[in-house]
Amino acid sequence: MQETARSQQATASPLSTPDTGGDFLLYDGDCPACSAYVATARLRQLYPGLRIVSARSEPTLVAELRSKGCEINEGMVLCLDGAIHFGADATRMIAVLGRASPSRWRRAALGFVGTAPWARPLYPWLNRGRQLLLRLLGRRPIG
Repeated sequence: MQETARSQQATASPLSTPDTGGDFLLYDGDCPACSAYVATARLRQLYPGLRIVSARSEPTLVAELRSKGCEINEGMVLCLDGAIHFGADATRMIAVLGRASPSRWRRAALGFVGTAPWARPLYPWLNRGRQLLLRLLGRRPIG
C-alpha cells in the first residue's frame, strides 16, 4: 500500500489479522451507500492487490471479525498490512488511499466523508441512515 496509508496504521485497532491471505476491504455489497463509497474510491484500480469483498458472500470472515469485535452491520472493515481498520477508521483509510486518485472531485468526495473534521462524529449518523435505507429497500442486516 502507499506510504501514507502505512504511516497512519498506528491508529488502527490492535486486533490480529484474520487468516484471509492479504489486504482486504469487507463491506455490505447490497448497500447502495456502501457500494457507492467503495466505487468512488476506485480501490480496485488504484490497488489491484486489495481484495474488495462483499460481507454477504463471506460468512466465515464475518464471523471471525465479529469474534474480534468488528460488527459488520456497524461498519466496513479494511485490513492493510496486518492492521484492521473498522467503521470510521476504515472510511478514513479509504479516503487516505483514495488520495492517489488523479481526480480532484474523487479526492474531495472521499475526504468529505472520510477525513474531514466532522467525519468521525458523523459516522454513527451515516450508519443509521444506511440501516434505514436497507430497511426501506427490504434488505436484511448481514447475518
